[in-house]
Parts: sequence; structure tokens; C-alpha cells
Amino acid sequence: MKRVLIILFILLVSFLIAAFFIKVNKRETLLYKIQQWVSYDTADWENYQKNKQLLASGATEVTTTEVTAAEDELYPVDTNRISPEFRALEIEKIKKADLGRLVIAKLRPDDDDAQIALIHFTDRKLTDVIINQKINIKVGTCFENPKTAGNYRCVSCMILLYNREKKDWVEAPNGKNFLKNAYDFYQISEGDIWQARELSMRIPYDYALLAKYSK
Repeated sequence: MKRVLIILFILLVSFLIAAFFIKVNKRETLLYKIQQWVSYDTADWENYQKNKQLLASGATEVTTTEVTAAEDELYPVDTNRISPEFRALEIEKIKKADLGRLVIAKLRPDDDDAQIALIHFTDRKLTDVIINQKINIKVGTCFENPKTAGNYRCVSCMILLYNREKKDWVEAPNGKNFLKNAYDFYQISEGDIWQARELSMRIPYDYALLAKYSK
């Protein structure tokens, strides 16, 4: 009996190792599909199907737009969460940036637009985070960005990661923060899909966005 159990265990381990390398489609392995069937609840399956539809509808080739690399100081900072010795310096930077001149965008990506744009931008790494860690992208106030790089429209927006199970925002999915808190979103032509790129213009911290998705 013990010998049979050892053989079965070896076969199971061999199968799981093989499943890791067997592709059932372009993005998913057999092991990943097994994990889905074992761990997904109804909400996870609904979100999975929704993202499959979004990816299918946005399956057109994504064009990379060359822009100057954004500096870290472009990104929004919550001055309430930095140490006192740096807070005054950050507030002074914000004043010098003259953020009051920014124009709020009337046309902007909604949450689904931003999510599918960032899925493409992260080479689909975001898909696993959305499904396995129950995260969705929420987008805040967007501002008109004149740095269109030849595109039809460009806006700059702060985003956050919303945990749909905890019903609260999170800073990083399990500490793997490969996303920043703001991005440019652009359309190549009028009515085209939204695409994402690194932030190229300083925008204010969106406290209202956090308040909206906080418990």
C-alpha cells in the first residue's frame, strides 16, 4: 500500500510539473486552469469572463508611443503620509508646479478602459493580479495633457488598486507593486481604444479617489 501511495505521489508531482509547461492558450497554462477550478468562486469567474471579453474587444495591436521618461517627482504624493521633515519640501514642490492651471478632462477612460489599457501596458501581468488577488483598477480625476506625442488625445490620471473582496483600496498587490499610482492614457485617433504609458506631467494627489473607495 505504501509503495502504491509513493508511486501515486510521484505521478501527481510529475503531472503538476508538466502542467506548468503545458499551454492551454496564449496566456494560460494547464496548472493555472486547474488552480482556477479549485479556488475560484462565482465572483472570480464573473470577473475572469469580463476580462476575457475586454481583452478580446481590445485585441487590436497596441502602438508604443515614445515619450521622455517621467521623473519620480511627477507622481502624486500624499503629503499626510510622509515624514514631517520631507512634508514641507514636498508642499513647496507642489506649489511651484502650479497645479491650479491644469484642466480637468471631459473625455477620459473609465475604470474598464484604464484596466484594459494597463493590462496591455504591463504585458498582461496585471491579469493574474486582477483575478488571483481580487484587484480591480479604479481611475480618478483626469487632466488634459498637451504632450500628446502625435496622438489624438492624452490625459493624465491617478489610479488605485481596489480589493473587491475587502471592499477597500490597497497600495500594492501583496507587496508586488509593479504599478505606479498615475499614468498617461491616450487615444491614437478619435474614438479609438485607450492605451497607457508612463506619466509625463505632474498631477495632484487624488484624495477624493481614495475616500470614494475606502471603507
